[in-house]
Parts: sequence; C-alpha cells; structure tokens
Amino acid sequence: MRILSNTRIATRLSLAFGAVLATMGFMILFSLGQIENTTGSSQRLATASLNTVTLARDAQAAAQAGAVHLHELFMLPAQSQRIPVYTTIDAQARKREAAISALLAAEDAPHYRSQLDGVVYYRDRYVNAFDATVEAVELDVDVARAQMIAHTMPALEDMLAALDALVTAQSERATLKLLGINTLKAESRDAILSLGGVAVLLACLSALAITRSIARPLAQTEKLARDIAAGELGSMLPLAGKDEVGGLIRALDDMRHGIAARETRIADLAFKDSLTGLPNRTLFIDRLRQALEAARSSAHPLSLLVLDIDRFKTVNNVLGHPVGDRLLVQIAERLKSAGLRDSDLLARIAGDEFRLLLPTQDVDQAVDVARRLIGALHEPIELDGQAIDVSASVGIASFPAHGDSADVLMSRADLAMYVAKQGGDGFVCFDSMLERSTDQGLSLLSDLRRAVDRNELTLHFQPKMKLPERTCGSVEALVRWRHPTRGMIPPDQFIPFAEETGFIRNITCWVLESACATAAAWARDGRPLDINVNVSTRDLVSMDLPSVVAGVLARQGLNPALLCLEITESAIMGDPTLALASLSRLNEMGVRLSIDDFGTGYSSLAYLKKLPVQELKIDRSFVMNLDRDSGDAMIVRSTIELAHNFGLQVVAEGVENEHICQTLIRLGCDEAQGYHFGRPMPADDFDEWYRGSVTAAGPVQRIARR
Repeated sequence: MRILSNTRIATRLSLAFGAVLATMGFMILFSLGQIENTTGSSQRLATASLNTVTLARDAQAAAQAGAVHLHELFMLPAQSQRIPVYTTIDAQARKREAAISALLAAEDAPHYRSQLDGVVYYRDRYVNAFDATVEAVELDVDVARAQMIAHTMPALEDMLAALDALVTAQSERATLKLLGINTLKAESRDAILSLGGVAVLLACLSALAITRSIARPLAQTEKLARDIAAGELGSMLPLAGKDEVGGLIRALDDMRHGIAARETRIADLAFKDSLTGLPNRTLFIDRLRQALEAARSSAHPLSLLVLDIDRFKTVNNVLGHPVGDRLLVQIAERLKSAGLRDSDLLARIAGDEFRLLLPTQDVDQAVDVARRLIGALHEPIELDGQAIDVSASVGIASFPAHGDSADVLMSRADLAMYVAKQGGDGFVCFDSMLERSTDQGLSLLSDLRRAVDRNELTLHFQPKMKLPERTCGSVEALVRWRHPTRGMIPPDQFIPFAEETGFIRNITCWVLESACATAAAWARDGRPLDINVNVSTRDLVSMDLPSVVAGVLARQGLNPALLCLEITESAIMGDPTLALASLSRLNEMGVRLSIDDFGTGYSSLAYLKKLPVQELKIDRSFVMNLDRDSGDAMIVRSTIELAHNFGLQVVAEGVENEHICQTLIRLGCDEAQGYHFGRPMPADDFDEWYRGSVTAAGPVQRIARR
C-alpha cells in the first residue's frame, strides 16, 4: 500500500486498466482463434462427409441404372433395338467409374482404405459379371438371363453393400470428429471462462487496491479539512505519499499553518496597533470596561487620560507620512518610559491620539501622570538629523467623579482634551462647566457634519467691479448655512469649527462643485463671469487640491480660466514648499489664483514674486478707512504699486462709499468689491442685479435705485 501511495493516481489507474484490458484482449484473441479452428474443422468435416456420401450414392445410382438397362436388353428381340441401350449402359458405367475414381482420389481416402478396397473388389466382380451377361444376350438370351441372376445381380448387391459400408464408415468418422469438435468447444469455453474470471479478478483486485490507496487517505484528508474548518489546527496529519492525495494533504497542512499564522496575525491586528505595538482601541475599551467593573465592586477610583499630539498634521504635511509614522513610534517609546506602572494601560487609538488607563488612581494622581507624559515629550525628537519639537494636550476624566460608564468617561476625557488643545494649557481635568460651555459649539459641529447631506448649505454671490468702468466681470462665491432651527448662521460662527475639525475640506468641495456648476450655467446663457472661491489653509495642505479642482471642472464642463481660487497669506506661508507645488499645478491647469486679505499676514516679498498668482486682494481693514486714515492710504498705494510691479491685478475689498471708490480709481486699483456695489446675494437676486447692471446708466445710479 505504501508503494501505491508513492505512485501517482493517474499512473495507478493506467496500469490497472492496462492489465485488465490486456487480459481481456488476450481472451478475445484466444476466443477468436478457437472459434476459427472449430469452424474450419466443422466445415472440412461437413465437406468431406458430403463429398463421400454423394460419390458413393452416384456410384450406386449408376450401377443400379446399368442393371435396369440390362433388363431392357432381354425385352428387345432385335439387335438394332438393343444398340441405343448399350450406349446408355456405357454412359452409366462411365458415371459409376468416375464416382469410384473420385472416392479413391479423395483427400481422406486413406482413412477408408479397407472400405474402398472392398468397393473396388466388388466393382470388378460386378463389371465382369455384367460384361459376361451382355455378351450372352447376343448369343443366347436364356443363358444371359441365367448368368444375370446367378452372377451379375449378386455382384451388384455386393458392390452396393460395399458402398453402403463406405458411407457408414464415413458417418462414424464424422461422428468421432464431431465429438472432438464438441470437446474442443467445451475446452475453449472453459478457457474463455477462466480468462474472463482472471480478468474480473484482476479488475476487482486493482479496483480494491486503488480504492483503498485513494479512499482511505481521502477520508483522512476530509477529516483534516473538517478539523481545519472547525478551527482545530492541531489535528494529526495523515501519512502523505507522493501521489495527488499526498499533495492535497501537504497543501492542507500548508493551509493549516497559514491559517494559524493569519489567526495569530489577526489577533495581533485586532488588539494591537501595528505601528507602535501598543494595545489598540478594541483592547483598550475592553480593558476599560473590565477595570470599571472591578472599580465598582471594590469602590476604588479609576482615571482615564486622552492624549493628542499638537500640530502632528503639520509634521505629516511638511515631512511626509513616513516621517510622521516614525515620529509616532518615538512618541510611544517616550510615553512608555514616563514612569507608568505595569497595571497601567497605554494604547494608541488612531492617528496621533493615545489613551492611558490608570485602574486604581484618582484625579490628583492622574494629574501627576499627565505632567510626566507631557514632560516626556519636552525634549525634541531627532529624525534624519532634524530635531522635531513635540507637545501634547491631555484630557483627564475619573471614576466615579466624572462618570460611571466607559462611554461617558471617554466622552468627557475627549472634551477635556479638546479644551486643553484650544487653550494650550497642556492638560485639563473634566469639569461640568466645560460641558455646559461647549454644548452649543459641539451641537453646532454635529449639525454641520450633516449640513452637506441635508442640502442646508447655499451660495451667495458678491460682484467684483472693474475700475473705472464699473462693470461686473466676476463674482465671489460665499457659503452660507441655513440651519433648520437656528436660521441663517454667519460663516464666522461655523467656518472656525470646520477648520479646527478638518470638515472644512467637505465644505470646500461642496462650494467648488456648486460654484463651478453655477458659472458653467452662466457661461451657457451667454454670461461668462469669472467666479472666485475661497480656499482655507487645511484645503491647501491637507488634500490634493489640484486633483479635486480638476475633477470638478471636468464634471461641470467649466473653462478653467473662469475659476479663480483665493488663498490667504497665512495659508501660503504655513508651508511655502507645499503651497508652491499645489499653486503651480493649479496654474498649469489654467486656473487663476488670488492672494486674499493681503497685508494681514507676514509673507515675504521675495517669496511672493515666485508664486504663480494673477491677483492680489487688499484686506478690507485698509480700505474701509481709506478716506479718513492717511496711513491706510499709503499702505493701499504701496500695495497697488507693488502688485503692478509684479504684474498682478489688484482688487480692493470693503468699498462702502463713492469717495473710497474714487480714491481707489486715482490710485490705479483695477477692481473693487463691497456694499457700495452690492452685498452677497442669493443666485436669483444676483441674476436680477446683473440684468439691472447691464441696462443701468452706471453703478452709482443703480445702487441708488436699489
């Protein structure tokens, strides 16, 4: 059986079927040979017997016919009448002699020599007696008649008897031969049956051997597969040969080891952070709930710390995610070395957020731990020869003072961390006052996350006027939020929340899509107005802005030259390298770029001239007092001259009266926007305003009419 299991199944089956087929083929050939022999013998016997009987009967018939014609001679008195009878007698004699000669010359004549000798002997006596009788007829009829009775007829009877004896001998020999043929048939049948039995036995033995060599290992393999499916990975491995079943067993064994390795890996992934090796969120929450049950039963305190790395997104954006990941690993090592106890559980939850469970410590002890954690990050972390300053904001919540469930404690520790990050205080312990003061803001933030899906955001459009023509060639798209219960919420109340949480990216995508759709519709209606869209710092450094803009332009079918993106100085200078790369890609796409609120930041003039921008917008704080503050007038004049020297268009914001407008015209400002020309308006109101601006005599008269 071991030899069979080391032979491939296909080879085993081929050999077994080959042996069976060979045996059956030999049996068929043997059967055909025996049938051929039997048939030949039967045919030869039948032919010989028939030939002997036929010749003997022909000889008898010819002799008897001659005797009959001999009787006719006695009844014919005239010789002339007897002559035709003599001719007939001679013909019958020739037939008789021919038949006897054929008997003597037959192939099997030697087997009947004694009988043939008797036929020849009696034939000669008959012929002599017959001839003597015929001669006597011509001399004396009475003598001839006596001669025929006395000699001829007895000789005829003897010859006929001899021929009968020959036929009898032939029949006896044929019977013996038939018996031999039947014996041969019986022997052939027995041989065929024996060969058939051997073939059947060989087939059964082959089938049994192959079946056992396949079925038993397959059954063992099936059990192994079921054990693996049931999670029993330690089952005994069946003996594996070198055939296909052995290959299947080895493959299942490899699969078993692979599953075991993956289950180990899955367990690690399920409960460990793959980057830092710390427990992950799942394990932390499970341990927190267990610790709370123990704290309730033994009435001891428990504290939870939430730690978030400050400005970590800036590190990712400036130095790249690989460096950010390495930084997190170093931070985890620093935190683990901050004097934590074996019972304390430090976990990385997500991104740059860590949590620490202190199973038996109260608020005061938690504060000491928070100070140690913050202190552990005091020294810069050096990566690739670059020192990175790291700090953290920590929120603290304790059981039972701040909550008695895992969800409540985590929520309140998160809130305390949020307050610490906003105030830059390092760490903050939860207090009920924090919850009351942030309830409204958190509620607003929660509603804002659903505002896009609920279609609560809308766009208002403020015209930008060309100077001195005072014609409208472009508009600025400004987002507004129509809250279902709070009404219209000003941007300064929800945009900061959106920027802090990163949700500003969702809002920017929505504004880009809606503004470009509106501009494309205007262009199709014969009003190709440029449209300006504001882009925040997070938009510029936290997402692939050029790809997003390209997708929007393609979907809306808008000419890129009709879109102008407004970026603040602070957004550009926050990460000049990344900003320059993004702005260059946008400029290559044909999108116009504008620096918004110019004069309020700290941009370098040397760097400014490298930026691929086409427009500069003077902040409203310098424009609104232009007619009353000479300092502002000097700033505006210098800015206009500087921008023109760089080849930039200049737009003044916050124009609220005609005197400021005239001053800007004298200073050479290119465009202006403000309440003097038009407030931000919904799309329908802007359409009405624009139609009026086309037919009115001038903007001043138009505003007076409005």
